[in-house]
Amino acid sequence: MKEYKGVQHFDGKFGKLNDVVLEKPDKDAIVLALKDIDKRLVASKDGKEAVQVIRDYFALEDDIATTFDLIYIRHSIDTRDEYYSSLNKWMDENSPEIQNADHQVQEHFLSCPFRKDLEDAFGTLIFEKAKLSSKTFKPEIMEDLGKENSLVSSYIELTGKALISYKGKEYSLPQMGKFTTSPNREVRKEASTLVWNFYKDNEEKIGKIYDDMVKVRTKIARTLGYKNFLQLAYDRMGRLDWTPADAKIYREKIKKYIVPLSEKIFTDQAKRVLPEGGMKFYDWVIFYKTGNPKPQGDIKTLVEAASRMYKEMSPVASKYFDFMVDHGCLDLEAKPGKGPGGYMEYIPGLKTSFIFSNANGTSGDVEVLTHEFGHSLQGFLGGDIEVPDYRAPGYECCEMHSMSMEYLTYPWMKYFFKQDTDKFLYQHLCDAITFIPYGAIVDAFQTYAYENPDKTPAEREAYWRELEKEYLPHRTYEGNDFLERGGYWMRQPHIFENPIYYLDYTIAQVVSLEFFLASEKDWQKTFDKYIAFDKLAGRYPFRSLLAKAGIENPMDNDTLEEVSRGVMEYLSKFSPEEIDK
Repeated sequence: MKEYKGVQHFDGKFGKLNDVVLEKPDKDAIVLALKDIDKRLVASKDGKEAVQVIRDYFALEDDIATTFDLIYIRHSIDTRDEYYSSLNKWMDENSPEIQNADHQVQEHFLSCPFRKDLEDAFGTLIFEKAKLSSKTFKPEIMEDLGKENSLVSSYIELTGKALISYKGKEYSLPQMGKFTTSPNREVRKEASTLVWNFYKDNEEKIGKIYDDMVKVRTKIARTLGYKNFLQLAYDRMGRLDWTPADAKIYREKIKKYIVPLSEKIFTDQAKRVLPEGGMKFYDWVIFYKTGNPKPQGDIKTLVEAASRMYKEMSPVASKYFDFMVDHGCLDLEAKPGKGPGGYMEYIPGLKTSFIFSNANGTSGDVEVLTHEFGHSLQGFLGGDIEVPDYRAPGYECCEMHSMSMEYLTYPWMKYFFKQDTDKFLYQHLCDAITFIPYGAIVDAFQTYAYENPDKTPAEREAYWRELEKEYLPHRTYEGNDFLERGGYWMRQPHIFENPIYYLDYTIAQVVSLEFFLASEKDWQKTFDKYIAFDKLAGRYPFRSLLAKAGIENPMDNDTLEEVSRGVMEYLSKFSPEEIDK
């Protein structure tokens, strides 16, 4: 393997993640390294030489990705850190030029005269992916890509640095979650109002950020020859075998099969929480009158419980979870200045997964931990695959690994929730059904935004509200004009950071419920199937991957109806009124 001067190399060995020294990246060195790869590929005299060049290219890709991953991770852990903020800004500004150099390698890879040798070494899918990727870049869009990156960072920093003053103290947006989900109605009303006031106060600013995003993404798409950004977004996501037309049909199935079940769950919830009626927008977060289930213990206790759980569940899962704990690859607590949301990042040069979340004392802490470890386990199991593009599947299948882990851990939820275990299990499954319509809203909203890029921020908000009435008709916002106008979408980071990445969650949700229903019949057999699915990684595109794994595709046939029926039958075994006493 050839190493390049000025490009930091990582050998996979480290103690604690925080102690990994990160050199300031040198754009010129990275670009020169990619140009050297390109020159060597073009000059290759035979297939053997071309294969070696591409192997060097994969190694270089891993080093560059590791540098960028560490910058992103450290910036999101503390958006106030000036050094990593400056590196994040550097990344935003310089990524397009690096992407341009990478694009040249991709172009010559596609036209290489030794294609058969390359296919014999790396398979054919890499060519399909490279062909799709080549459509998404031209040097002419480099300046606009920088603008797009900067706009994403603007949203992350705006929400990450937000502090809400409540009862004499200041809290980040995620930290306010323990108040917005309080059993005390007055507390959650006050806290919810304060959180939504942040978005209302920044409505014009956030609306402008997104409006600029839509316009710059549209400009990029048209420069590349697309009608609008929508299909470009699908191509960026590497979707080889489903389209916006497929998504539209799938959303209609959600409306037909899921929305009625979802509304039944909400109706039952309203009867339990406020039998006298009068549910407000801040009440829907309360699933039980006696309060939502809460994990027992602080973050350290939850990690210890997870370690015990994975030890009993599987030697493979235990090995990798404990590795992450021992090497400081978890950053879980909500803190001022921390970026929003939760994610897993597989860091190729260190051969480890990393989990980021904003734990705030709610059941979501356990859900996020198990969810992101599902991603992490797949990251470890696919991490040794030589071709970087094969290590993980497309986004819709990635989420299958994470969501399915949430359900496969059900037999151990007693370690986290103690006496609230049944409360958690019933709510978690209900949430799976009620989430799907919300996921459809996020997808339909973004589709509308990119198909109609000249709409105003106010028109986009109004369309969001129309979608809520269609997919989540129980939602009313009496007393909050910001939400009634359609401002809820502003708190959804994916809309800004990962355009058109959300319907994937609903597809994965249905598959995870397939795993859950199967696990009720034979847990070990189902877990073995899950691990085999993990190991397939990204060697096949979406539909082929599901077929190889023996999984029914939620977008096809009556899968959605059959799975939802199975879940509702399982839920009927519970007596939520008894649980709520």
